[in-house]
Amino acid sequence: MGYPFDTPTWDAASGAIFMGAGGALPGLFTLIAIVICVLALALGQAKEAAKYKNHK
Repeated sequence: MGYPFDTPTWDAASGAIFMGAGGALPGLFTLIAIVICVLALALGQAKEAAKYKNHK
């Protein structure tokens, strides 16, 4: 896992080259981002619906 910095060619890179690859954190952070996006959409829709309903 990771990039071998002692070899200065791209041929040495194989697979993901970021820390945490293969662990649970990328999936966990993706899940947290999905929840935040859905929450923002739901709250935005609720505010827009309330403003639309109160408009004369």
